[in-house]
Amino acid sequence: MFAVDPNTPPTTITTSEMTSDQHAMSRKQRKSLFEQKVSHKAFSMYDVDDDGELNRAELKLAVEGITGQEVTDVNQIEMLLEQFDTNNNGTIDPCQFRILENYLKRNFPRKQKRTSSASLSICMLELAQLIEEDSDSENWDESDTENLGVDAIIERRISGKLKGNFSLTSLVNKVVGKAQRDNKLVLQDVAQKLYSFQDILCIQDANFNIDIKHNESKQMSFDDLDYTIHDTETTDIDPDFLSAFAPSAMRCLALVSHNGMKKTMREFVTANRNVLKKFRLTGTNSTMTMLQDVFKDEPPGTVMFGPSCASGPLGGDAELVALLVAGKIGGIFFFQDPMNAHPHRADIDCLVRQALVHNTMIAETPVSALMMLECMRNALMHHRAELIPSFFFSLQSPSVEAYKVQQKAVVDTQRKLQAANTSNK
Repeated sequence: MFAVDPNTPPTTITTSEMTSDQHAMSRKQRKSLFEQKVSHKAFSMYDVDDDGELNRAELKLAVEGITGQEVTDVNQIEMLLEQFDTNNNGTIDPCQFRILENYLKRNFPRKQKRTSSASLSICMLELAQLIEEDSDSENWDESDTENLGVDAIIERRISGKLKGNFSLTSLVNKVVGKAQRDNKLVLQDVAQKLYSFQDILCIQDANFNIDIKHNESKQMSFDDLDYTIHDTETTDIDPDFLSAFAPSAMRCLALVSHNGMKKTMREFVTANRNVLKKFRLTGTNSTMTMLQDVFKDEPPGTVMFGPSCASGPLGGDAELVALLVAGKIGGIFFFQDPMNAHPHRADIDCLVRQALVHNTMIAETPVSALMMLECMRNALMHHRAELIPSFFFSLQSPSVEAYKVQQKAVVDTQRKLQAANTSNK
């Protein structure tokens, strides 16, 4: 088993190490920061070669230190690596260690007591467990641990001889099983919320396979979920609401899609119609036709449309560039087809580039569009115009000012040269 040098002085962790900003945080936040500090120091103790990661040998020492039991079966380490080494590089980093540590502590037999010869290497982990257990009490306070050193921790935790041994194999199996279950629950929750967007996102298998279907992903399978979540009526993903800003108070929202993405754009608009109709909508010809069809049943005057541009290859993208430069567009959803060449590539690049120059909200993929739209929904529902500033103000890239300075220098140089040439004549 792993044991630290007995000549090493006890380590004391105090809340005095916290900054004034940390003290201003909530009790829960301060507790979390304190536990992170404890976990980081414990990780550093097990990271023998100080490379910032725990290899198999170091992980073995860590498991022995946390549990107080000797690892005799290498399969236990392999099981933990397979579950918690999420980037599959054969090591455990500090973040992965903290998750593993928490699972081991939470599933450690509560009635189990350590021997008085317990290794000092586990003291800081014991402190974290003390905090976790005491946090159930309303009287918990970080000041309770301010002067707790290693000896005091051992004094509190050790009240007698070890009463029977527990199976480390059982603990590892329990930890891995619970971690797998928790991961599955997270993925099921995500799947439920993404079910309405499954065709837009096209979730793929972890290993690329051109024959894979979006509902056969190893990450999550929609078909494995409870059938009740397939009923889109059970979850209102696009509730209507009263917007804090009128469409006329904001710049236009432009929607553009290539031929290969038009079906996706229509599904996106249909799924989020109650947000999109709060903006003045503009776009290229076919997309505008689709928008008018989707919103045809809305009461007259409910949906406002801005200028309708030509088809992209016929200059529609260039028209949007002109509107953008003129300060009439505040955001763009541009669903590009990456699998086909486009005759108007120059116009496409110009539109994207000008969105960069003018610091305008733009989403070029369905997943980024969903993120941007959620931000827009939040802004309109909660009167937070600061979340969508390009719909209210003319912005620019931070690099523009440097460019303007360079251009002014060029102009000034030319003027000086012209003046010198004139005086020499």
